[in-house]
Amino acid sequence: MLERIKESLLGADDIGFEVQERPGWLQVGLLCSPLSLIFEQTPGGDVFTSLHCSASRIFSGDRTDLHDVYSLLAASVFRHTGSFSAMLIDIEHPATMIPGELSGRYLVPEQGAGYLLPPDDAGLGSAEDLFGHLALFERLAHRTTALWHPRQSSPMDDGYDPNRKTDHIWARGVAEQLQAEASEEDIFFQRDSTGWLYYRTRDGAVAVVESAEVAHFLKAVRVDPGEEIEGINGFLYTGKHFDHYVSRKILQIADRILGLDGILIGSKNPAVSATIIPLEGSVVLSSGNRAVSLRCESGVSGFSRERSLVLERNRIEQERLAPPSEFTWSEEIDGGRFERLIYDLLECEPGVREVRAIGASRERDGGRDIVATWVTPRTAGAAVVEGEAAARERRVIIQCKARKRSVGRSDLGGGILDTLFMYRAEGYFLAASSQPAVATIDLLDEIAQRGDYFTGWWGRAEIEQRLRRNPQVLRRYVDIVQPVP
Repeated sequence: MLERIKESLLGADDIGFEVQERPGWLQVGLLCSPLSLIFEQTPGGDVFTSLHCSASRIFSGDRTDLHDVYSLLAASVFRHTGSFSAMLIDIEHPATMIPGELSGRYLVPEQGAGYLLPPDDAGLGSAEDLFGHLALFERLAHRTTALWHPRQSSPMDDGYDPNRKTDHIWARGVAEQLQAEASEEDIFFQRDSTGWLYYRTRDGAVAVVESAEVAHFLKAVRVDPGEEIEGINGFLYTGKHFDHYVSRKILQIADRILGLDGILIGSKNPAVSATIIPLEGSVVLSSGNRAVSLRCESGVSGFSRERSLVLERNRIEQERLAPPSEFTWSEEIDGGRFERLIYDLLECEPGVREVRAIGASRERDGGRDIVATWVTPRTAGAAVVEGEAAARERRVIIQCKARKRSVGRSDLGGGILDTLFMYRAEGYFLAASSQPAVATIDLLDEIAQRGDYFTGWWGRAEIEQRLRRNPQVLRRYVDIVQPVP
């Protein structure tokens, strides 16, 4: 598959891509850009794909701000074009002892294109689409910003000057606005070649950049205010076929940092008042000449929890957020048959290498377990060392629940962590014929945050999405679910 991807680049000579390769690994990028596409062959034959951001080919010295800003701009553009929504994974600096320093960053496609390409024509087509999207971004970046064309003749002299007072005064102002989020170990930087001031908290949860050019760039790829839906605890975004969420708590922090004096938290449509770009595990906001990146639960997990609250509150909003289904489901679903349906869908899922049933049915709703060998990305916000892949193979336990009502925490039986320990697994996945309750989503997120565990779920909407992609599976289970005539 990697050889076919490499051959497909022969038709893209006018773009000027450079290719580097080693066994099972391919890197494609431009010499003048910090971004490159990485393709890694998995043991199952699928190809794990990600973007790698490294400014070492352009700048010398400290590059944390460059890795941070470049990757945020790229992720914002890829979301805007509808290519994919990326999770950002920090690569820790291998030499420095300073917390928060970045050696680079991975951008892993979560929603949209996906991070696993099948070893067939469809996978090759997806790889070619990624080349096109990367080339589009490079042209946009070169045309509209000076960031790709450093103004400093000697990059070695670029950056921190201990005698310069401007960055210290600015950084103190940012720290005061951050309040409890600030620390004496935070990083701040004034980079002459890009003309920006930069601040990053030691844990990477908050980053601030003062730059008219960056703010202008982000404004061009902001979310459309028309796709913003007010929820209970925040706002939902459903444009570009992606599902995102930004909480009011995050908007309150952004209000302080951007100097908006409560405009965002008090608005019923904050995307009108500021640039908002939700990604996977973080959100970018901008106003005036300042932009801020805040780590938060902004992807599918946060969206699903907020959507559940909205659906429970109001039927009209339910119709807007979840259009009428193309399928009809049986009133009574046999647990064993539902488990078999999930088993067959898992066999079609990219990244799943091996699937097998374990144990016997314990409950009428299908309490049997499935175990799968599954290639999954690192936990959002997790850091990896230089040279370490942004994804790895895990043993994942899948529990199936055929229920009319939402699946609550009490429906999951014994402790999930005990189950993981018993089966020596590194991941837990719930498949429900209805949907997981908010408390269940909270539990799965809590488990994922306790270590490098993978957790996830399919509700009815996610199962239907996969049935559309795999009609051969749908035909086997007409006793459970059928397409609407």
